[in-house]
Amino acid sequence: MNKLFKGMIFLCWIAILGVFLKYQLYIDGASKITSFLQAYPKYSTLLFLTIASFRIFTLVPCTVFIISAGILFNPVEAFILVTIANLLSEIFLFLFVKATIGMGYQEKIINKYPKIYSLIQNNNVKILALGVSSPIVPSDVVCFFSVLTGMSFIKYVLTIFIADTPVILLYTFLGISMKYSIYVFIITLIIIISISYVNCRKWNSEANL
Repeated sequence: MNKLFKGMIFLCWIAILGVFLKYQLYIDGASKITSFLQAYPKYSTLLFLTIASFRIFTLVPCTVFIISAGILFNPVEAFILVTIANLLSEIFLFLFVKATIGMGYQEKIINKYPKIYSLIQNNNVKILALGVSSPIVPSDVVCFFSVLTGMSFIKYVLTIFIADTPVILLYTFLGISMKYSIYVFIITLIIIISISYVNCRKWNSEANL
């Protein structure tokens, strides 16, 4: 039963990758995904929510969907859609790891990356919050190791929601500002870069402890 379940997950993953490859959604990032969704205006909201929620299985960064949503939808709708999709994506990662990563394979990963595992295990909530709120830190990797450390589902979801929501709001505003004012775009970009720099400093200080 366990092998059957893992096989089904693998087939679903292949199917999702097949869709991305068929429509060449990897090419040009946000531009290609935006064009794809604009081709189906009646279903753009549902398609966006579906594709963005399953992005974890395609290794497409969340930033791509944030910018795309800012271009496609009104500000409130874009923010809500991205927040829901990103949270669902990380929940899928949590469930995927719990369902498929056995103890033997888990130990191999921990032994291969002991420093990363130890860092996250000792400061799991803080590191997870820094990881998901910084665009220069591979947030999905941080989420993956957070699951391996045994973080509870509720703590995992709440940390991602609280830490990631302000960043999503900023990025959504960045995408929207591209349509209206270059000056607002530049100011928003400067704010994002500044926050990223501060988070990077915090991340490095934690990593060097």
